[in-house]
Amino acid sequence: MIKSKAEYMQSLRKQLRRLPKEDFERAIDYFEEYFSDADAEEEAQVIENLGSPEFAAEQIITDIALKNTNAPVKDVKKGLNAVWVGILAVCAAPIALPFALALAMVIAVFVFCILLVIACFFSTGILLTLIGPLCIVAGLTVITANIPAFISCIGIGLASTGIGLMLTFGMVRFCQWFLTGMVQFFGRLIRKGDKKNEQNK
Repeated sequence: MIKSKAEYMQSLRKQLRRLPKEDFERAIDYFEEYFSDADAEEEAQVIENLGSPEFAAEQIITDIALKNTNAPVKDVKKGLNAVWVGILAVCAAPIALPFALALAMVIAVFVFCILLVIACFFSTGILLTLIGPLCIVAGLTVITANIPAFISCIGIGLASTGIGLMLTFGMVRFCQWFLTGMVQFFGRLIRKGDKKNEQNK
């Protein structure tokens, strides 16, 4: 049984170690501050109020996952972190462990596959954007020798640049939309699980 702040925080760090660094540090700072007002004699009462480190970690991961659903994803890295926290929250939910792990793995593979497709289209957009100016430069080198070739190169270059830019920015927006949708999906899943738990009590 945990009887001191040091033991509690050590166990809590172990439970929260899979969180993204920013969320992990914010959570640890919150619990450190919670303990800071208690002297050695009051630590036992604080520990009792917080519950076990496992319970506290489950609550904080769920809270972070639900908080992430309130704002659209504007940064891909933060979006991926939010999806990861959602997966952790599903695994931490009080449902059968094999089901939680299977669901988390299926969702993780699905997200990974979609992100690979997005990366492929994004890379194609970047390449087309870079190829466009090269075609225009190539056309300029034959402007005096071959007018049809010059016009063709300019047309291909402009079309390539336009399509590349649309594809690149389109994939960025689609990635933001997809990650926002996944984060909100986890939020609905967690809330539905909470409602079922309340009904079962």
